[in-house]
Amino acid sequence: MTTSPTDATDVDAPRSRRATVILYAKWFFGAVALALLVVGVVRQWSKIVEGLAQIDLVTGILAVAFTLVALVCNMLSWKAVMSAVGSPVPLPAAVSIFFVGQLGKYIPGGVWSIAAQAELGRAYGIARGPSALAAITSMLIGMVTAAVVAVTGLLLSSSEGLATYWWLFVIAVVGLVVLAPPILGRLVNLALRLLRRPAHVDHLTWTGTIGGFVWSVVMWVSYGVQATLLLRAFGASGPGLFALAMGAYAAAWLIGFLIVIAPAGLGAREGVLLLLLGTATAPAAALSLAVVSRAIMTLGDVVLAGIGALVASRRRRALAREEATSQSSGPSTRLSR
Repeated sequence: MTTSPTDATDVDAPRSRRATVILYAKWFFGAVALALLVVGVVRQWSKIVEGLAQIDLVTGILAVAFTLVALVCNMLSWKAVMSAVGSPVPLPAAVSIFFVGQLGKYIPGGVWSIAAQAELGRAYGIARGPSALAAITSMLIGMVTAAVVAVTGLLLSSSEGLATYWWLFVIAVVGLVVLAPPILGRLVNLALRLLRRPAHVDHLTWTGTIGGFVWSVVMWVSYGVQATLLLRAFGASGPGLFALAMGAYAAAWLIGFLIVIAPAGLGAREGVLLLLLGTATAPAAALSLAVVSRAIMTLGDVVLAGIGALVASRRRRALAREEATSQSSGPSTRLSR
């Protein structure tokens, strides 16, 4: 049975319309994410300027560098989780999918980055199912790791805290047990059922899961170094400053993540940082850290998203050249035969 040109046109038309709608939706949500991101910076601009005035050039460069390291570690954690669910991703594809998709976190709701990564992954031949699995799994690993790091850092920040609240280490131990693939897999499936997603994880590899956890820990250590550098620039000091900064940063991220109506946890994270750091440093220093750190992280998201978009653009051009070459060589190949 053959298909007439008319039939083919009828079949392709709905696909073409659907592709157009998806394309416009991508641009729309991308514009919304960028607009919300800019609004957040503009609203805090005067405080950002005040905070930046207290930072010397070397401290500023190191703070930006460690923030970029942390963001890259977050991507590597997601990449490891993709392997854990059985869908390994090459590094260039991971850079493009993850960093461009991360702009979705600036849209209130907490699910747009997941949707963006799933859609971006299709350009690399990754079905939505594995993308959803990796996103949910990576999210759970990130939350558990943040809780473990927050508890550990805050307890180790002072001898009194360790002596009085040592029992909180039980939370850290429970968190590590939860990250075991058999248990984590059940939690992922529960989350997918609650989200009414058809995807289902049969098993998670130990290597990928451990890799996701390790990269996530390195991310929090990098953020802790960044926060410590900024706090010292603002006048804070003390032997437990690094542990406090790292623990407070992880706790602030976790609270901000759970408050889904705030784009990228805007406001909630700053409030938690003020609360936790207020016991060890002046409120002005804690506020400066919250505002400047937010600005640096936003800058890092924009820079890395730009790199991801550039990688995707180069890939599209390479595929277009390959297609043009194959089409131009087609007739000569047939004639030679």
